[in-house]
Amino acid sequence: MESLSNFFDPDLHQPDLIFLNKLFEFQQAYYSGDAKIQVLEALLHELCIATQSLAAGLIDLDGAADVEVNLSSNYDIKQAKGYERLFCPIGNGSGKESKLYLIRTAHAYTQADDHLIRPALSILNGMVVHLTAMAEITRKERQGGHLQSLITSLDDIIIELDEYLVIKKVWVKDPEKLFMPREFFVDKTIVEVMGAFANIFIESINKLLKSGERQECVYPDFNPDKKAWYSAKFQKIDPVYAGDKIRLICVIEDITSKKQMSDQLQHQTLELIAAKNLAEQVARKRTEILSIMSHEIRTPLNGIIGICNLLDQDIDQDAFIREYVDHLNFSSNHLLNLVNDILDLEKIENKKMELVETEVRLVTFVGNIQKQFQSLAKSKGLALRFYHDEQIPELVSVDDLRLGRILNNLIGNAIKFTNTGHVSIYLILVKRSAEEVRICFKIEDTGIGIPEHLHSLIFDKFHQVQQASHRQQQGTGLGLSITKGLVDLFKSEIIIKSKADGGTIFEFEIDFKISIPSDNKVSAAHEVALSLVLPELSLLIVDDNPVNLLVAKRQLSIFGLHAEQADNGHSALEILKEKTFDIILIDLHMPEMDGYQLAKKVQELYAELKVIIFTADILEEVRTRLWEMGIKYVLSKPFNPEEMHQLLLEVVSVND
Repeated sequence: MESLSNFFDPDLHQPDLIFLNKLFEFQQAYYSGDAKIQVLEALLHELCIATQSLAAGLIDLDGAADVEVNLSSNYDIKQAKGYERLFCPIGNGSGKESKLYLIRTAHAYTQADDHLIRPALSILNGMVVHLTAMAEITRKERQGGHLQSLITSLDDIIIELDEYLVIKKVWVKDPEKLFMPREFFVDKTIVEVMGAFANIFIESINKLLKSGERQECVYPDFNPDKKAWYSAKFQKIDPVYAGDKIRLICVIEDITSKKQMSDQLQHQTLELIAAKNLAEQVARKRTEILSIMSHEIRTPLNGIIGICNLLDQDIDQDAFIREYVDHLNFSSNHLLNLVNDILDLEKIENKKMELVETEVRLVTFVGNIQKQFQSLAKSKGLALRFYHDEQIPELVSVDDLRLGRILNNLIGNAIKFTNTGHVSIYLILVKRSAEEVRICFKIEDTGIGIPEHLHSLIFDKFHQVQQASHRQQQGTGLGLSITKGLVDLFKSEIIIKSKADGGTIFEFEIDFKISIPSDNKVSAAHEVALSLVLPELSLLIVDDNPVNLLVAKRQLSIFGLHAEQADNGHSALEILKEKTFDIILIDLHMPEMDGYQLAKKVQELYAELKVIIFTADILEEVRTRLWEMGIKYVLSKPFNPEEMHQLLLEVVSVND
């Protein structure tokens, strides 16, 4: 083997430069791992000795050279201020690197000495560059070995791409996962390898290059019979080789099981959505049917109950006729309660019921409910009593329809299951502040009672106490279930105190906002003579049902009021052009122009005219829509005289 020292000038034979032969031999030898690093470090150590020997030779020429060894990590040769420096990285085994400086003065040799020193420096320069590159390659190979071990332990396929989307390397633990031999991948483009799926890959890569953020695409197996799916994730990495612009890593994962689970979940989700939509459709249809049923049943009931109320107010009836009227009144009200129970149950179960508050004179309101049950209590020989604290505010904000349903159910049940004695209604002041008041409602009877072990069951739907004394009474078993739902809506709790043959007490508490009455407030209905308050009111009733018109007009006449009538919205507007009214009662369901349209026209054209909606449609959506229109007065069909009277008084109190 030729010695590298032969490249020196024949006059410069330094024995210590023989180590250059070792470097030449090292290029053709094979070392791996730590052994290669150790050999490189040994050669670098000999380089230090050789350099010192060369420097000593230079000193012999003019005695003006210096040699120095320091710490650094870079390599360079440069001319500065008359000096040449030779930088050489040297591994020292401690994680740091040494740098060798060869420094000589610019005057260390004469022009004639150039043929001696220049070749030596040139060879040393080339040797250091080569040695440094070898050390760097060794370190990368060593790191690459660890990386290779790590990558091949994964189940994924990892592909390295260059800037031209050429595959440079492929790592895979199980070669069977590749759809062709590994060597067929290397130095092939994505288009050549992926074929029909190449566009999916290229689209994700373009997004990666634009955004710099990791991208992912999903694609099926090349063989459609396998029904397998894969995920390809793309990420930029630092360039590996000199001249590289970009490097990309693609990690391919088999997601067949995940895809199957996702598809199954999506299928189940779609089924649930379809079931939900169907259930909502059925619920809407049921609500629509119930609404129609309610309107169609309550409309004739309004005629029956209204005429019964008119007959009941005729003091000239003989005893037989009054008895017939009482029975007819009881039966029609029983049917009305059944319809109300079904509607309320549907709304409670579907959580569609919301409280709509209006200003109510609470004591008067409960007193009117008591009056409705007086004839029923009297027919059974029962005393129906009403007690209230004098400190209860006159006016509060409450959903009177819902509160009325609660009290009607509890008072009706108390009378139904009491054969002797009394039923008492209590309004008890619990606490009061400037703006709010808490009131306890208590319904007490001396009836047959309820065994304690059945207290938790009586609020279940369609449940009735299975005892002979209870089975004698009619009912659907919905009343108390609905009552509990309504009490819950008020964010309260209904409490029962009862035992067999010991009577029953139901009580609950509600918080009310206190309303301030106007200065010209109206006294309670039972304290003011109707003739002193209502005669000067002028009313217009708009309804397409002649029986409803007859009942309403006749009841108003008993109050001492005269009302004109119209059977449709267009006729009503024509009448309003000719005459002025204080109050207009409007039915909602009319042909051509319905009650909503007429009410809106009245609000636009006659702002001072008070609107009362007179309807058999009591669904929550109706009340909400009317409230949004600014209409707060609603008289539900069938109505009783006290309700109509109280509502008119409220309108009068606003007008005064």
